[in-house]
Amino acid sequence: MFELVAVFAALTMGLGTFLTKGITTQIPFLTTLGPLFLFNCLFTLPIAFVQGGDWVVFEPKILALHVSAAITSVIAGYFIFVIIKRSSASISSISSTLSPAVALVLAPIWLGTSVSALQVVAVIALIAASLYPIRSSIPGLRLGKTIFFTLSAALAAGFVSVNIAVLGEEGVSVSETFIVRQVLAGLICLAIFPPRGLTKNDLFKLTQRASLISVGSIASVYALQGGEIILMVSILATVSLWVLLFESLSYKSIPDRSTIIAAVIAIVGIVSLRFIS
Repeated sequence: MFELVAVFAALTMGLGTFLTKGITTQIPFLTTLGPLFLFNCLFTLPIAFVQGGDWVVFEPKILALHVSAAITSVIAGYFIFVIIKRSSASISSISSTLSPAVALVLAPIWLGTSVSALQVVAVIALIAASLYPIRSSIPGLRLGKTIFFTLSAALAAGFVSVNIAVLGEEGVSVSETFIVRQVLAGLICLAIFPPRGLTKNDLFKLTQRASLISVGSIASVYALQGGEIILMVSILATVSLWVLLFESLSYKSIPDRSTIIAAVIAIVGIVSLRFIS
C-alpha cells in the first residue's frame, strides 16, 4: 500500500518538477518561492478538515521539528530552482536521487532503525541508476558551484524526509506535518524574496504547478510516516527517472539505452529493498 502511494508521489512530483522549468524561464524564480509554498497548502486544506484530530504545533519539540523542516525546505527549494534555471528539470531532481544516502545516515540516529549491508548496496545501486542517465546532461554539472548546489539540495531533501518520519513517530498528523511546514517556509520566503511584479497569469501558472507538487508531497508524507523509511525515500528518489520520461515525451525522443537500463536497475533496487527492509 505505502509503496504504491510513494510511486504515485514520485510520478506527480516528477511531472511538477518538469513543468517548473517553464515557470523559471518566464518568471523570476526567487519571487515564486513564497507563493508556491503557500499555494501548496490550498490543495491540502480539505485533507486537514477530513482528517480532523488535534494539532500539536506548539509543543516545543514538535515546533522545533516543524521550524527545522521549513528552513531546510526553503534551502532545498532555493537550490533546486537555481539548478532548474541553469540547466534542466532532470538535473534538479538529482537532489531527490541522493536523498536515500542521507536517510541511511539519519534514520538510525533519529528513528533508531537498523540498516543492513544489503540495504546499503541496494540504495547505492538505486542512486547510481538514477544518476547515470543524467551524468552528462549539462557541462555545468562538473563545475564546483553546481555540485555544491546539488549536494546542498540533496542534504536538505534527505533531512526533510527523515524529519517527516520523526513527526509521524511523534503522532503528528499528515495534514499538520505538510501544511505547517509549507506555511512557515512560505512566510520565510515572502520575507526574504517579496513576490513583486507577479501577474494574474503568473499566479495561474504557479497554481497549476502547486496542484501537482502538493498532491505528490502529501502522498509522500503519508508514505514516509506509514512505510519503512529507507524503502519509501528510495522509491521517491526515482523522481529523476520520471522527469526524464516526461522530457522524452515532450521532446518526442526515445530514451537512450542507458536510461532504460537505469530504469531496470532502479526497479530491481526498489524490489530488493522491499524484501530486505
